[in-house]
Amino acid sequence: MDPQQREKALSDMQQAADVFYRSAVMIGNHPFIEFAGLMNEYISACRLAHADGIDFTQCNKHNGMSLPLQPFMSDYINEKLECIFSGTKTLQIAQ
Repeated sequence: MDPQQREKALSDMQQAADVFYRSAVMIGNHPFIEFAGLMNEYISACRLAHADGIDFTQCNKHNGMSLPLQPFMSDYINEKLECIFSGTKTLQIAQ
């Protein structure tokens, strides 16, 4: 995607995450609601990548590009994963 397309994608992603959050809250299952936190942290990482000129849409296992994360982001993601998956800690950032 070009930079303008990425800007639009970020906006659309945020809208989708907001809709998901509202729907999840209405369901009332706390671990399910935590997925909204994961989505929002992913969007934050995408925003940071975009600001650095990185096409975040290409950052995935299939393309071999990693989405840059700050160490505090991995802590937050792990907190969400631990809540959702009952104690599983799976994300590590290479230093």
